[in-house]
Amino acid sequence: MRTTVRRLLPVVAALLVLVPLLRAPRNDTYPLSTYPMFATDRGAVHAIATAVEVAKDGSAIRLSPSLIAGTDEVVLASVTVARAVRRGEADALCAEILARVGAGRRIEVRSETIDAVAHVVEGADPYAVTVHARCGAVP
Repeated sequence: MRTTVRRLLPVVAALLVLVPLLRAPRNDTYPLSTYPMFATDRGAVHAIATAVEVAKDGSAIRLSPSLIAGTDEVVLASVTVARAVRRGEADALCAEILARVGAGRRIEVRSETIDAVAHVVEGADPYAVTVHARCGAVP
């Protein structure tokens, strides 16, 4: 009897771990994490909150997350900009960014509608740009 239990216990444990494979996952659960945030197609076109430096020719120069929000995290920088825009604090954020970048430059706090794949793969320009604040020297 004891020998049978010792042999069956690991088999039963392995089967219990594999049971979730037999059902359709509806949520993110142990032991199988389906990461639902990445499991569905969210489309390629997205609005991104950001800040850029405006060059003398009017082109946008991308700023690092540390210049935008004092962080190394891209998503946190974008959330910081989106939150400032939503709260009506885009002008204050623009001034903070300008202080980090340095005087004599032109900064825009903006929302860009982009095709994320085309932007990364081909360097495509945004479909639309909404400027929420401008500060600094005029280019």
